[in-house]
Amino acid sequence: MKKIARNLRVCGDCGIVYTSTSYTKYIDQCPICKSRRYEKISINTKDK
Repeated sequence: MKKIARNLRVCGDCGIVYTSTSYTKYIDQCPICKSRRYEKISINTKDK
């Protein structure tokens, strides 16, 4: 889960949240509108 949370992005055009990695490849554009504009999301998690 840490790796997925570290790679979350928000699309700069349509606003959906997606990850920059999948099981098979690195994703460098929005899967919906194909835009390359994005903002990284930082998530603070607590580890036990």
